[in-house]
Amino acid sequence: MLTTRGRRTVALGLVAGLAGRILGVPELFGLAAAAVIVALAALVQVRLSKATVTLGARALPPVVDAGEPATLELTIEGSSVAGFLAAPVVLVTDRSQGSGLSQPAKVVIPRLARGERASARFALGTLRRGVIVAGGYEATLTDPLGLARRRLTSSRAAHCLVLARVEPLTTVLPRGLGWLATESTTSAAERLVSGSSMLRRYVQGDDLRLVHWRTTARVGGLMVREGGDREDPERAGVTVLLDTGDDTTPPELLDRAVEVASSVLSAAAAASSGGACGGYRLATTTGLDSGARQGYADLRDSLIALARVSASLTGARDRLGAALERLGQPDRDDVLVIVGAFGGSEPDPGLLEEAASAYSAVVLVLVGAAADGRRGCRPVRSLGGVLTVPLPDGRSLAEAWDTEIGHDEAGELSDLHEVAGAMGAAGATDR
Repeated sequence: MLTTRGRRTVALGLVAGLAGRILGVPELFGLAAAAVIVALAALVQVRLSKATVTLGARALPPVVDAGEPATLELTIEGSSVAGFLAAPVVLVTDRSQGSGLSQPAKVVIPRLARGERASARFALGTLRRGVIVAGGYEATLTDPLGLARRRLTSSRAAHCLVLARVEPLTTVLPRGLGWLATESTTSAAERLVSGSSMLRRYVQGDDLRLVHWRTTARVGGLMVREGGDREDPERAGVTVLLDTGDDTTPPELLDRAVEVASSVLSAAAAASSGGACGGYRLATTTGLDSGARQGYADLRDSLIALARVSASLTGARDRLGAALERLGQPDRDDVLVIVGAFGGSEPDPGLLEEAASAYSAVVLVLVGAAADGRRGCRPVRSLGGVLTVPLPDGRSLAEAWDTEIGHDEAGELSDLHEVAGAMGAAGATDR
């Protein structure tokens, strides 16, 4: 087919021929004939060319962390029977395949010998999480003057998945969990009978990280876990519930909530790998549920799932209540972390109270909350045992989490040693 330049050439030739007839100038007839003949010759040359090419496109790497470099690589291989393609191959964006925001609309590939391969690359924007669809390209062959072109082949759109940013957190479990949290729905006696958790008195030399604080507070003496509960892959020690908002939620607010959920999950994976807690679980108000996970092996799958989530279509109470219902009742010492793109509003206190009665602790991260004088930047502990972490725009998650939730492990272990020493001394005195 004729290109825009080719059509203009033919149009100018016809105008020149018409002007020559009106004005009686023979030279204009010759100019008109030359323009039409050149355009038709270019069209014939392109149409009769037997050149073919193979075109491919791929994203490198296909999955990338936000802010890390990624590129779209186009490869083209010539297979002209004449030895060389008559002219450079032009790659034009195929809009029907989708298009990236920053990809070039046209890429010119120099002449290719038979079997010769060329490639072109350009960077993809990876500042935001989600799927980047880099549009496919259409390879076209043109004549040297650019008057005619013929479509050779096209490539499919390439996809690059950008994972949300992850901020490193020093801990995932709330400080003083055993002293501040409410009682779980399954008592220590029931867990002893079921075998899901074995508790016994502390003896000198036990790992103080195994202290079960809630039972310790009840019986007045240090109680530690025994058995395989801490390594049980079915034990979801930390559950992260992401409220994805609705169609009125600003995209940047949802992206920030996904970053928070990804960061908490990464901290939970690190804690489970080190034995500081059991497994972890990811759930969203859109129905996603990863089930119990353990260590770093399954973390990537959870982060990939988070990178793809979108807003919900239901109301705030309905979607959060339904998600909590789908989680079911925990039968172990689970911590529930609710991350929400709530903006200036907070979830229904009744739902939080119900959740706090079932979990060891509930942490509520309010993404986009205003840091006003009423709440400030301190955790709010309601009667239901909910720890509230306001995360206004511009506030670092790591700083907010460490301030509201984190703890000084070295200081706690020192305190534990002091308590254990005092109890050992008291026991020796009694004997």
